[in-house]
Amino acid sequence: MNASARAWLLRDGAWRAGEGLPLTDRAARYGMAVFATLGVRDGRLLFADEHRRLLDAAARSLLGASPDIPAPLLGPDDRGVLRLYVTAGDGAPAAPVTQPRVFAMFEPCGSGALPDSQTARLHREPAAPFGRGAKTANYWMNCAAQAAAQADGFDHALLHDHAGRLLSGAMGNVFFVLDGRLCTPAATLAIRPGVIRGWVMDRADVHEVEVASDVLHRVEEVFLTNSRLGIMPLRIGDVAPGPIGCGLRDACRDACLIP
Repeated sequence: MNASARAWLLRDGAWRAGEGLPLTDRAARYGMAVFATLGVRDGRLLFADEHRRLLDAAARSLLGASPDIPAPLLGPDDRGVLRLYVTAGDGAPAAPVTQPRVFAMFEPCGSGALPDSQTARLHREPAAPFGRGAKTANYWMNCAAQAAAQADGFDHALLHDHAGRLLSGAMGNVFFVLDGRLCTPAATLAIRPGVIRGWVMDRADVHEVEVASDVLHRVEEVFLTNSRLGIMPLRIGDVAPGPIGCGLRDACRDACLIP
C-alpha cells in the first residue's frame, strides 16, 4: 500500500501537487470552507458522485460558489480517505466569495483491520452545528467532543442539541434500533446527510425521527456510519452490537465500500 500522505491545490484548472492554502485564505483565518471526505480503495474513489453532489450543494449554499473539481491523480494502491475542500478564498470576513480555492488532501489508512465494534458515550454539552447539514471546516466543536470521549476511554462521542434531541456522532451519523425499528435522527435536525447514511437508508427500512437523547437508555442496538469506518456497531452503556448493525456492516465490507 502506498503509505504517503499527499496534498494538491487546484490552480488554473489543474492540480498542483504539494501546494497548500495560504494563511490569507478565509478557510485558515475563520474556518470558512466546506469539505467532503471520500473513501479511497485501491485508487478508486468511493461514492464519488454522491459526495460531489453534497459538496456542490454546500458550496452553493454557504459560499455562493461551485467550482468544477477534477479528481486528483491517485495511485492504484492508494487506500485511505481523500478530503476535498472548497474555501472562501481571500477577503474580509463579510466580503462575498469571488475567488474560491479548491484543496485536496489524501490520507492513507492504517494496515490493521477495523474492529468489529467500538464504544461511545453521549457528549455532556449540547451541540449547535453551523450550516444545518453542511460539512464545514469549522469542526472544532466535533473534535473537542471526540477528544473528551477518548480521554475518558471511549472511541466516539454522540451529540445532542440544545433541545436535548439526539443528532449524530461527532464524526459520523448514528442509527439505533428501538422497539424493533431501525431509526436515525431526521434530516429536519442539524445533521449531515452522510453518504454511508444514504447507503443504509437505500437498503433498509429506516425511520427518520426526532427523539430525546435519553432514548439511548432504551434502544436495542446503536451503530455509527462514516466514510472511514463504513458501518461501526457501538457499545454504549449496557447496549451491545446487534444483528441489524452487524449485518449491515458485513454487507458494507462485502461490497468493498470501506477503505
